Amino acid sequence: MCGRSYDPRFLFTWPIGRCSVMGPDQLSGVMGTIAREAAARYKRHSMSATDDSNGKELDEEALEKRTEIFKKSVEHDSTAYYTSAHILDDGIIDPRDTRDVLGMCLEIVSSGERVRGNEGFRGVSRM
Repeated sequence: MCGRSYDPRFLFTWPIGRCSVMGPDQLSGVMGTIAREAAARYKRHSMSATDDSNGKELDEEALEKRTEIFKKSVEHDSTAYYTSAHILDDGIIDPRDTRDVLGMCLEIVSSGERVRGNEGFRGVSRM
């Protein structure tokens, strides 16, 4: 478990890897809870106001539909192919090649110098 914020030299992903803070079920559950609490808070606030409105009712069916769309989006955005396409890692490797890739990385690290590349060039190039 590592990310770019820890400044790793290499960060590879297997095809079955996932990258997310929470799973889609947990995250969509949290979003549903927040929506329900916000609607209840809005309703309490508007009932205590001077006007005679009843506040905003929460449409459970619309919330369920939004939650399902959000869940599918989180599932898609956490796949290895999505994260690698957005350059959140150094690429996807075949699990059978893990030893070879690890050996290559250890060889680079053992050389003692940190390869930085051209400081003026901020682009990314992968093969």
